[in-house]
Amino acid sequence: MEINKTALLVVYNHRYDNNIPLVEKLYNEKFTNIYHLVPFYDGNTENVIPVYESSYQFQSYISQAYQHLKHKNFTHYFIIADDLVLNPNINEQNLLEKLEVKADECWLPTDFIVLQEKHYGLWPHIFNGLTYKTSSHGAEVSSILPDINYAESKFRQQKLPTGKIPLKVFIPWYRSNLRVNGQNIIQNLLAVIFGRKLSYPLVGGYSDTFLVTADTMPAFAKYCGAFAATNLFVELAIPTSMVLSADKLKIGNNEQVADNTKGKGLEKYAYSLPALLNSFPDCQYLHPIKLSKWKF
Repeated sequence: MEINKTALLVVYNHRYDNNIPLVEKLYNEKFTNIYHLVPFYDGNTENVIPVYESSYQFQSYISQAYQHLKHKNFTHYFIIADDLVLNPNINEQNLLEKLEVKADECWLPTDFIVLQEKHYGLWPHIFNGLTYKTSSHGAEVSSILPDINYAESKFRQQKLPTGKIPLKVFIPWYRSNLRVNGQNIIQNLLAVIFGRKLSYPLVGGYSDTFLVTADTMPAFAKYCGAFAATNLFVELAIPTSMVLSADKLKIGNNEQVADNTKGKGLEKYAYSLPALLNSFPDCQYLHPIKLSKWKF
């Protein structure tokens, strides 16, 4: 196995074939092995892997892609969203150094979203966690995921709680936001009142980029697939799968991430990718960058 042979997996939430050549231009001189994970793709580009799943469970994209790649002797799998632009100084040779990880460590970019802790506002996907069951019609994964005792031990290794979610977490919802996940409002309300203990240990987190080692990937991909089959939202599924599968996990420095969710500050680049790349902010990546709006 080669040292630090990394596969760059680019995840497309929706099919947008025009982004493929743009992403290639961004990274083809920096990464030797690029794969585009595009939902329902039927084109002819060789390094595009068609995937079949809702974008709300795009963890399944990783599970499906791994079946195509597991015999290629990669040491690491670096996953990024197609609307995420890496710092141009990052490449396959210095990736581990730039992420500040060791060769045997997996990586998540930011702190976990702990469901048992109160956050600014209420994270809406907490209800998906509250109502989640590992056994659902047509997809029973209880025997695929680790048993609860083992899962709780893995959570303790990361100093993550697994107990009941305190009522104080839901106070913002009680006060001002009865429309959160409104289609399931009765189910959510009952879950808050009667069932604040998760049926399986779960944790949330940012999931638009992460790094998985080859040793971790088989279990990680399996758990991601199981969570997708039982409709767990991706920002619960990926961090939980990482906690369950990784022996060594590094959490990135939040200050290294620049999140331009509303596109603030990007106007100065006149939506020119060369201008952005030539004067990139002091961070690991920008997200989101809607490539369809930018000129190369």
